[in-house]
Amino acid sequence: MFNVSKIQDSLSGLVGFSQPFNPEYAIVNAENLASESGYFVNSNPFAKIEYIKDCQDYAGISNDNFNTVLSDIIKNSAMNVVNQVFSKPSYIDRQLLYKYALNKTETDVLPNGFIGYRLEIDDTKSVAFKITRILLDFDGTGDIELMLFNSSKKEPLFTETVTISTDHQEVVLDWELNDTNTIYKGEYYVGYIKSASTTVQPFKRDFENAEIMSYVTHLNIERISVPNHTTNTIFDLNDVASLDDATGLNLDITVYDDFTDLIIQNRFLFARAIHISAVINCLQIYLASLRSNRNERQAEQLYNKVLLEVEGTRGGDSVISVKGLRPQLLSEISEIKKEITKLKEGYLGNGWEVITEL
Repeated sequence: MFNVSKIQDSLSGLVGFSQPFNPEYAIVNAENLASESGYFVNSNPFAKIEYIKDCQDYAGISNDNFNTVLSDIIKNSAMNVVNQVFSKPSYIDRQLLYKYALNKTETDVLPNGFIGYRLEIDDTKSVAFKITRILLDFDGTGDIELMLFNSSKKEPLFTETVTISTDHQEVVLDWELNDTNTIYKGEYYVGYIKSASTTVQPFKRDFENAEIMSYVTHLNIERISVPNHTTNTIFDLNDVASLDDATGLNLDITVYDDFTDLIIQNRFLFARAIHISAVINCLQIYLASLRSNRNERQAEQLYNKVLLEVEGTRGGDSVISVKGLRPQLLSEISEIKKEITKLKEGYLGNGWEVITEL
């Protein structure tokens, strides 16, 4: 798995378009002219700016919108390549922290301060996790503010104010925790502030197996409190104490491989494949064109040559073998996968797996 918008932002400018000599079509903007890798899509003789502009579907397209078409070609090509390289499922684990029956007859009286959980991810570099939702089991009604901190930042990464109106309710959060926002590992804390004015109390988890916490792969999870902490900023980590009482919060957590940082840090590895994929995308614009104009007709006349350029041919007794762009792309994808495998050995490590504390 990877963050699509961050990958697109990172890979933009890696491959570009050169400005054509024809002054009528010298309309490529600075963003699309940029090519850190030195690869230019229209260095392929079939991928002419003239053909691309006059074969895209809207005849009256403005220069600005046409440049959006060009940038979309690069973005779509980048995602096509990355999706092919990282094609295996990335799901690792998904657990609801508490699974067993809860007897709602008594409540816990909590100390004032921050109440919640400490979550620590292991040293496997590719692993990320998401708190998809929290189930709330409180007696009474009133508001609590859910907060999630990382030990590297004073302010919370996420907050959500919740109005408790029933003894069991669901809050969908989708709080995603990975290492692509200058946050790397450390400890995460999720919970709320309990004060003298708090009007809700968590139900006790003292019925049979109700207090048993699920094992969540790659995560160590512990119930904690920070006595007398009253602000919406992170606390002194030396003040964190274990908590035996219930918190009222039942976390739903998904753990998965996240290759966003690996891709970003090795972006040039993808340049040639993105270039090939972008050329293919340009040629497909010709083949699917709704337009009728001189350049479109010229492209149509080149139909068989364009297909040959994309698909290639296998040589026989009297046929010269031509390696098309698509076979070239597949070969490049295969080479990238090999390099990624090498990188994983040093980058991702073997990791270590710990179980949650009870």
